[in-house]
Amino acid sequence: MTFLRTLIWFAVAAVAMFGAVWLAERPGDATIQWNGWRLDTSVGVLLGGVLILILLAVGGWLLYRWIVGAPGALLEGWGESRRRRGYRALTQGLAAVAAGDAADAQKNARKAEQLLSEPSLTLLLSAQAAQLNGDRDGARRAFNAMLEDDQMAFLGLRGLIAQALADGNQAQALDYAQRAFKLRPQTSWVVHSLFDMQAQIGRWKDAQETLETGLRTKVVTAEKGRTLKALLLVERSRAAERENYEVDALDLAREAFGLAPERIAAALRYAELLITSGQARKAMKTLERTWSLAPHPDLVALYLKASGETDPLKRVGVVRRLVEHKADDAESHIALAQASLDAGLWGEARRHLELAGGEHPTARVCRLMADVEERSGGDPAKLHEWLARAAEAPADRAWRCSACGAHHEAWRSVCESCGAFGTLHWRAPGTFGHILPPELQPKPALQGPMTS
Repeated sequence: MTFLRTLIWFAVAAVAMFGAVWLAERPGDATIQWNGWRLDTSVGVLLGGVLILILLAVGGWLLYRWIVGAPGALLEGWGESRRRRGYRALTQGLAAVAAGDAADAQKNARKAEQLLSEPSLTLLLSAQAAQLNGDRDGARRAFNAMLEDDQMAFLGLRGLIAQALADGNQAQALDYAQRAFKLRPQTSWVVHSLFDMQAQIGRWKDAQETLETGLRTKVVTAEKGRTLKALLLVERSRAAERENYEVDALDLAREAFGLAPERIAAALRYAELLITSGQARKAMKTLERTWSLAPHPDLVALYLKASGETDPLKRVGVVRRLVEHKADDAESHIALAQASLDAGLWGEARRHLELAGGEHPTARVCRLMADVEERSGGDPAKLHEWLARAAEAPADRAWRCSACGAHHEAWRSVCESCGAFGTLHWRAPGTFGHILPPELQPKPALQGPMTS
């Protein structure tokens, strides 16, 4: 490029020199008469004068344009400088928010608002600075102002949801979440938040619709969606029964069990309704299927109820039919031990408890061993020994929330401690790994492992 420019300049200079030489070799005179005036000069001087006039005209035009455009250029430069200072304040404010410096964040937020006439940029910083400074009213005003801007409305709703939840205003938070869901139903946190809120207040059908949207948009995986839908159907079945819609209750329970036969809650619900409707044999088949997948003591009690057997010795055989579908599981041995204990078969009860407990029996096994010694009239010393061991033995499996670790006596779809849906698992302590406090947890209903 430099070489080309140099070549052009050489060409221009050569043409100018050629023209000068040509004029020098051809001297001539020129006479101009105008309005009584006469001018005699050479051709070269005349051409030089014309050239000077042209240059003066061009210079005058440029000077005129500069004079006319100077105020606008000055204002434009001032405005550009103002924007640069505004963006610098915005950047420094965001950095202060990230660093947790409330005072600096608020100072830069005010400065950015003054310098920039772009609320979509400054409102978010103002809201974050207010939150950092503990000014909840200021943050709420900023978030509400964002709702006026189509591009910022979604962020404003997110901030308002968080504030409403922090204030304990569940109804307001749900309203904001529904508005956010309408704007962006494919956004993960929106689906999670709305689903949890709807489940916490028992709006099971609405929660199912939210879940199905999450499945369509791939926010929820098919496996988690299957489990969550089954648990929602269990709750819908209970609601239908309370409203005396027995047929609907049974249909919903059947669908829940079909989706997740390994879920204890689904199996118990379906079997209970089958027994109520006079289909005890089908209820027993249902419980047998679930026992083969996820043994649980509640299944035994309902299985015995479905069998209608009252004789203690025969009930041992009934329990044996149930547990043979997973005979080596500890719950199977404990179930047979309990049935044997009730039938007075002390030897069988001890044998199954030994198989269930192994070298490190749990507290429940130790207590049952103590029951065997007491009811069989055994050695009192052994009775006290087993009771002492029960106090120090490993804890038994129980319903525990995988989100917050809270213990529950019975299964429920929503954790009473943290409000998470579908996170109660039949597990021993410590099987979930490190459990974070609820406020640091991701929304567990749609993200965590689902077993009930």
